[in-house]
Formats: sequence, structure tokens, C-alpha cells
Amino acid sequence: MNYYLSLCLSVFLFFSVGSRADEAAYGDLPSFMNIRPERLSGDARHLKDLLDQGKLGDFYQQALPVLNRELFDEDGGMTPEELENALFINNMVVKASYQDYRLDNFSTCINEGDLRAKFKAYGNLSKIKKYVRENKRLRQGKELARFCLEAEFEYIRRMMLQGAAVYRYIAGLEAEHGKFHPVRPVDTLPYWRYRETKNLAACGAEEERRRKALYERNVDELVRLRQSFRWYIKHREGALLNIVLKLHPGNRGRALERLRECGYKTDRELVEFLERTGGMRKRVQFLYSPGMLREHRKLGKED
Repeated sequence: MNYYLSLCLSVFLFFSVGSRADEAAYGDLPSFMNIRPERLSGDARHLKDLLDQGKLGDFYQQALPVLNRELFDEDGGMTPEELENALFINNMVVKASYQDYRLDNFSTCINEGDLRAKFKAYGNLSKIKKYVRENKRLRQGKELARFCLEAEFEYIRRMMLQGAAVYRYIAGLEAEHGKFHPVRPVDTLPYWRYRETKNLAACGAEEERRRKALYERNVDELVRLRQSFRWYIKHREGALLNIVLKLHPGNRGRALERLRECGYKTDRELVEFLERTGGMRKRVQFLYSPGMLREHRKLGKED
């Protein structure tokens, strides 16, 4: 990734009259590009400050209107500064942490602001990728497009891993408290049972009502969150396969390694993923290892 970040720098310097190499730099922050503060837009600085302070709820809520703005001008173009900031903001949103979905986190309400913001950033990166590929003035257009493609992969990878974590967390709650009702989960996961299990400290009647209302709302939101992750993952698996094939054309070992990074660990999981997305089409056949072919034949017999 550092290689492509350095290539991004050369593009922006190429378009900046009088710029010097020490006037802007990309480094490897926890998960997103680092630009000198004076080169960041006000929106980029503000969102980065919220993220640095760990204010994830505010970060995602305030990122959405920024992400929803038009990326391009009336002529379908972007200035170098706009491109630089668009890459920074959308990459930052894609790679920022998800919110804390624990039911005992009474200080914040569960919501899907992060899912919506990340999905929008993912779409923006796809549009930017197309733009830099088609912009003949960008000498490093291919490298910038690959940077966007890597960011799209990171969006899907992190979403799948977070979705799996949410599934495991809910499964643990259900094992402890009982199954969630598909329509009204609070009916089968009552607050009093949760309160007794967690040995929550006694409090006044008003605080107890507040806790109960927030808890029941969080249970409802958590169930909706699980459904949302299932939807997002189901509709991104095909895109994941296409991205991996573009990033590593003809390289089975590296392609399978990237898929395993997304949670498809076993040969059977990989085969089931490929059956859902590419089957045995010519462009996908090379991915099947001998072990995966055996799993493929087993699945055919089981069907």
C-alpha cells in the first residue's frame, strides 16, 4: 500500500505548479492517508479531528452529507486539490473503525450510520477510479485506480469481518438469554433477565426506565444491524471476486490469500463462495486448488 501512496503523491505534485516534494507527503497512519494539515479541506480536517478523538457517532453522522456531495464539476472534472481530498476523505471513512455494538454500552445508541457512510464512500471510490482511469492528463492514472481498487477491497474485507463478529456476538447473547424474536426481539430478550445476568448496579426508578428503554431499543437495532450486514455482504460477494481478480490476474495463490483475509478460511468456504459468485466459469476455474476441486465434487454429490 505504501508504494501506491507514494505514487499518488507524484500525481498531485505533477499538477501543482511550484510544488516541492517536501510540501506534501503521504505516510501510513493507522489506516488512511496523511496529508499536511494545510493541504486538507476544512471538511477533511474536521472529520479527521472527530476520528482522532474517537467520536465515531459524530464522525459518521457528519461524514454522510460530505460524502453525498457531487464529486465532479459540471464538466465532469476535479481539480488536483479536490481529487486529493476526495481520496483522503473516502479512504478515511472506509478504513475507520466500526462503532461499538455491545448491548451494555448504554452511553450510545446502536445505529447504522457507519454502514451507510462506508457504503457511500465505497461508491465514491468506484466513481473516482473510473475518473482517474479515463483522465488522460493523469500520468499515474493506473496507480491511482489501483489505489481505489485496494480501498474498495478493504471496504468489503472489513465489512465481512465485522459482520462475522456481529453474528458471533448475537449468537452468544442468544445462547445466554434466548433466541431473538424475528419481529419483536425484546419480547424474548427481556431487560430484567439481562440486568440480572450482568449484575447491574441498583439505580433510581427514572434511571432504570432510561436504561430499559435504551436497552430495548438497542436490541431492536442490533437485530436490524445483523440483517443489514447480511444484505451488504450478500450483495458485495460478486464485487469482491471481481476486485481480487483485477488486483491479482492469473495469480491463484495471491488471489486465494486475499479471499481468506475476508473470512473464507477453508477450502469448503472458498468453494461455496466461488459457487455463489463465479461458479466454474473460465475466468474463475484457475482459482480451484486440488483440495477445492474435491470440495466442489462433494458439494455436487450432496446436492
